[in-house]
Amino acid sequence: MLRWMRGGVSDHPLEDKEDARQLLGDLADKGSFRALEELAAYLDAVKTAERLKPIRAFEIVELLDRSARPFLRKLNYDYVTHSTRLTRFQQHRLWYAAHTFLTQLAEGYRFCVAKFEVGAVGGAALKPLLPKIAARAIRACGAQLKWALLRYGPVEHQVWEHLARLYTASEALGFAPWLLTLYRGERRESSCERELLRSLMLTVSAPDGLLPVQVELADRIVAQCADAFVMGARPGGGLHYVIDLAATFPPGRLSPSVTVNPQTRFFGPGEAAARVARYVALIERSGRVPEEMNLGLELEPPVVLDTLQHLARYWAASLPERKEPRRQRTEHVTVVHEFGEVVANAGGLFFESAFVSNDEEWVLENESRGGFGAFVPKALGGWLRVGCLVGVRREEGVAWGVGIVRRVVGDEQGNRHVGIQMLATGGAAVTLFPSRPDGGAHASDGELCVLLPSTTTQSGEAILLLRPGVYSARRTLEMQAYDRRYRLHPVTITEAGEDFEIARFRIEELT
Repeated sequence: MLRWMRGGVSDHPLEDKEDARQLLGDLADKGSFRALEELAAYLDAVKTAERLKPIRAFEIVELLDRSARPFLRKLNYDYVTHSTRLTRFQQHRLWYAAHTFLTQLAEGYRFCVAKFEVGAVGGAALKPLLPKIAARAIRACGAQLKWALLRYGPVEHQVWEHLARLYTASEALGFAPWLLTLYRGERRESSCERELLRSLMLTVSAPDGLLPVQVELADRIVAQCADAFVMGARPGGGLHYVIDLAATFPPGRLSPSVTVNPQTRFFGPGEAAARVARYVALIERSGRVPEEMNLGLELEPPVVLDTLQHLARYWAASLPERKEPRRQRTEHVTVVHEFGEVVANAGGLFFESAFVSNDEEWVLENESRGGFGAFVPKALGGWLRVGCLVGVRREEGVAWGVGIVRRVVGDEQGNRHVGIQMLATGGAAVTLFPSRPDGGAHASDGELCVLLPSTTTQSGEAILLLRPGVYSARRTLEMQAYDRRYRLHPVTITEAGEDFEIARFRIEELT
């Protein structure tokens, strides 16, 4: 229960109990965006309100934190699952509302810690609550970090600075490892140390190579494993990573060049690596996600398995080696996205046209046999995310290649650095129809797709770029290509994304 204090009334709009009930009572009718905007404004007012006692400031921050949780959960779910089709404008608005609220929430809890640290009048009343306040502040900063990673943007320096200051203060006051229940109803106890480790371990897990829903999933897995992570002031076995709490840059993998000082902390996955390996084995054996994981998201087992395997690779004692060496190279490339544009260009349908509706010019920075890394200026690539299908044409090339975005990293200037895996160069537009046993004419115009060249398929097989839902393991198709007809027998899907599938078929020519 809130301890509503009387006397010395401040100018904060939620100081009075009845006013607070009235102001917050109709938030549900305003929708998640508007509700979070209003709650963020009330949080901001905590820092400037006159005559607001520190204990009352904490109670208001706690109230706003609790009030925002259902709205924040909805926005988070919509953003990562695409349960609602969102335009880029809607995605940005959603992201901005959530990130702004979390920034104000972190500042609200940090404000309470600061009141105690500076010895403000009434600040001593916060002393028994400090472990909870500091841990919640660290969690809010960690949530800011996660939302930055969901958009593949850089994490602001201030986030690292605030995380470091809060944790350093908790160490100085002696409660960094204290276990407590941060929020009513949570099954797992936490601490300032565990909350910091959550952010650190998510950051070193290469989230730039995950889909947004996988970033969310990785964050939840990291939260479940926080009790197993380890941290120390000196390097040791299993402590693969390092962070300097006196600096404002992210953690990294331990190397011989690291300079150790009193603010250096070493950390690693500890027993969490074995836990993740066990989850991987269970899913591979049963084909189901173990109930004990309790992810809170309805995801297909392959998505969960892929995410767990990704974490296992990056939590290992050494980084995964590149499959192919990269060569430095500078070259302009033209890129298109979305299924229709990629099919039109890779299939040669726009060969005579100088206009492509969504083409962008990127700068190739390096390449290997399997793909390349590119620089994307700030004004371009607003649609980018891991798993996107792209068509690429080299500066001196004629044919378009088909690739998939595997990595997206944003810098402080808003530019993107992208890793592309190239699947094929060139292709032919073909048309697919449902297979007819009688060999008669087809009633529909068919489904346009691209027959991709491949050196990896067996003789008598074909690789096709399709819209989702065209492929079925139980259904044969007919293909019209080069004035000939072929029957396609399904083999497997090799790649899939939001708007495409790449499938392998056994091919049989029809007379």
